[in-house]
Amino acid sequence: MARELTITVDTPTCTGCRVCEMVCSLFHEKVTNIEKARLRITDRWDDSLFEPHICQLCDDAPCVAACPTSALSQDERGVVKVDQDACNGCAACMSACQYDAIYYQDEFQRLFVCDRCDGDPTCVKFCFTKSLILGKPEAQPATGVEAEQKEWTKRFAH
Repeated sequence: MARELTITVDTPTCTGCRVCEMVCSLFHEKVTNIEKARLRITDRWDDSLFEPHICQLCDDAPCVAACPTSALSQDERGVVKVDQDACNGCAACMSACQYDAIYYQDEFQRLFVCDRCDGDPTCVKFCFTKSLILGKPEAQPATGVEAEQKEWTKRFAH
């Protein structure tokens, strides 16, 4: 499958600002509510890190295979699609995802997974630290402030 929509996650540069979650929910739901975002930022306090979790477009996605109701499918670009009417909220897909990138919200009775904003990921556009990068890391060399941030992170990260 083509992976032109791969989003590379650079965890050490994430500040936990959650702008990505806010713009995601605004783009998709027309409200600013991080619980309705299709990606998640988790706090790794022991490591002093914030960790973005976003669908990695797995080949033969385990979440799709784990769904007992066939509510999930994967298109030719690798993007996981959700049939909300078929989803029963069992969370089998969540258990199958090694990236913790798919979420069922009981409050909304809905499953959330990144759909890449129809090819133009909003989260990437608004990530000012470049913790979310569209493409593979080798295609996005760090320059200027980004290189300085990475160097600083290497020196002080444990």
